[in-house]
Amino acid sequence: MMIFFETIHEHALSIDFAMFVVIWIVQIIIYPSFRYISEDDFLQWHGKYCNQIAVFVLPLMVTQVLECLTSCFFVGDTASWVRLIGVILAWVVTFFHSARKHQYLSVEGKKIAVIKSLMGGNWIRTFLWSLVFITSVISY
Repeated sequence: MMIFFETIHEHALSIDFAMFVVIWIVQIIIYPSFRYISEDDFLQWHGKYCNQIAVFVLPLMVTQVLECLTSCFFVGDTASWVRLIGVILAWVVTFFHSARKHQYLSVEGKKIAVIKSLMGGNWIRTFLWSLVFITSVISY
């Protein structure tokens, strides 16, 4: 198990960069595109999107939080704690705001007000994951 933690610690910058890229693609390209998908196609498209993006994002998110936790335990510097707090806050926004909006869209279909709320809340995650990446770059 220690080899796993050492490996992800060695690749923390890459993991943080991957989340940085994903969140900016979601914010600038994917979420705005929701407005242009027809109401008839939205439910099917949104379900497919959620399942496919999860394949990429969930392993990154889990690996990132594990790395941040072990970094705080073994290294314990300020950068490690900033990264952990940023990741935890991003998770909170993800599960208490974004996931709820996606659940609503998956059931109710295309609702512009919900899409706008999703995009607005995602700016918080975009800021947090950008902060995590910048902190990672600085501490590298």
